[in-house]
Amino acid sequence: MDKAEKKDEVDLMEIFLKILNAIRTNFWLILLFFFIGTALGLAFYYSSNKVYESKMVVSSGILTSSFSEALIEKLNRHRRELNSKAIKELLNCSDETAKNLVKLEIEKVSQVDELKETDKFTITAEVLNQDILPDLQRGLVFYLENNEYVRVRVDQNRKYLQQMVSKLDAEIKDMEEFKQKLTNGAFFETARGNVMFDPTTVNSKILDLTKERINLQHSLELSESVQVIEGFTKFERHSRPRLSVSLISGSFVGLFFVGLFIAFKSIRKILRMADKANKT
Repeated sequence: MDKAEKKDEVDLMEIFLKILNAIRTNFWLILLFFFIGTALGLAFYYSSNKVYESKMVVSSGILTSSFSEALIEKLNRHRRELNSKAIKELLNCSDETAKNLVKLEIEKVSQVDELKETDKFTITAEVLNQDILPDLQRGLVFYLENNEYVRVRVDQNRKYLQQMVSKLDAEIKDMEEFKQKLTNGAFFETARGNVMFDPTTVNSKILDLTKERINLQHSLELSESVQVIEGFTKFERHSRPRLSVSLISGSFVGLFFVGLFIAFKSIRKILRMADKANKT
């Protein structure tokens, strides 16, 4: 081991011993600030507003992830500006709901297909009072559905489905009439027996058309832009602040200030020694 390495080790040891000496000299002061900081953290925990977190899952065949995020960010900006009146108007909710809303986040349930933006979404709400969750849920659905972009596309989709159902009804009716002609023999009398035809084909066609109509009818019934898969749920425990985090943060704040105090004392001591040396 060369002299430089030995010198470095001596310097580090000297610094370590000075730190230990400072801790020993100011032990009770450090302990006092530690307990004061911990007490402040405890006081903050019990005096601060408790924030509760809950999630709802929605499905939409119209809303894209980027557009949904823009809508939710609009609400969050009003919340940061403490504009509860604007939140109340947008959500069509009560004053209490608007004032107790803390933050909203939205994300896709699945990120498997990045090209497919229309999907299921999870909306996370942070609130001060869980009693507002049902009203907030209704308000969010109202807000997501009632904008020009969504309304136009919902109307277009509904009209398309209604037209397709009407068209299928007409096709099924024609096929039923044709089936009746086959059953009573009117069709074969008109064709005078010159047509080879399997009557079971008509039944299969009617069945296929009926299945397609049922699927379209289900789509029409679910043609709203937003469907709630799972609503907000009340939980017993709040999400923040956390007792452990408050205590640790408070104790570190206490140690930080006692460190500043000890450093200030050390600097004053060094300055006094320097002045004394200059005088002599």
